[in-house]
Amino acid sequence: MPRSIVKVFIQCRIYAGLPASEDAMAVAEAVYAERGIELPPGASRDDPIETLDRRGRALLEALHGDRGYSGYASPDNTTTQALYPVAIQYGYGEIWDRPGLDRRQRALVAVAAFTALKLEAQAAKFGQSALNVGLSRTEIIEAVIQTGPYSGLAPALNALAALSQGLR
Repeated sequence: MPRSIVKVFIQCRIYAGLPASEDAMAVAEAVYAERGIELPPGASRDDPIETLDRRGRALLEALHGDRGYSGYASPDNTTTQALYPVAIQYGYGEIWDRPGLDRRQRALVAVAAFTALKLEAQAAKFGQSALNVGLSRTEIIEAVIQTGPYSGLAPALNALAALSQGLR
């Protein structure tokens, strides 16, 4: 169970950034140490960039379909394309493929993280994609509702409003 909590923090790093994820993991590790809970080391991975790219693109397409290559992810967007390949390789090819959480759990983490970060468009995109990995409309909505006490009711309501268009 402790490793699963760390997996959530690792998943959130692609949404909230490395410093926020590292801070959260440091707090978790301090709590584990205080309670005498050992955190076994995670398996190290050193997949070549080509593997990460191939795996990332396959997951991106399975998760988002055609929407995975639109908007800021559009191949025609010469500005965002300077960074988007890294998002595919690292975000989808490495982080989304790590053991410990399944795709349904990772989709819930993504929706909740984007809600907490007040990124309604991304919450809506990942909410639609969560349906592709077997989550129900009710589960997605409940994940957003659960963020309300922590990040505020207004961000949760804004995310729900954005999700209402795609979760019919």
